[in-house]
Amino acid sequence: MRKFEGTNLLDFKKELLKDSKERYEYEHLEPKYALIQRLIERRNELHLSQEQLANTIGMQQPAIARLESGVSNATVGTLFKVADALKLDLEFRPRQLVKS
Repeated sequence: MRKFEGTNLLDFKKELLKDSKERYEYEHLEPKYALIQRLIERRNELHLSQEQLANTIGMQQPAIARLESGVSNATVGTLFKVADALKLDLEFRPRQLVKS
């Protein structure tokens, strides 16, 4: 039986990011997904389901699912509602520039 050797994610990412266009897209999406990851982590820390969070802020569970999947672009107002319900502060700070 032939042993399957999968692609190493870190090697794949390193190779992909050699392309300047791919690197640009990746770097510009990273803050969005970092924010989403933190919202999910905090919701889980508080032992809240998507439905419980949605009910707390007057939304439906599918809206929270779309926010957490990155499929939809939330309004600033929605982000503040979610952050408040999760007892988080939203912070905007200058970006650290990455030299290529």
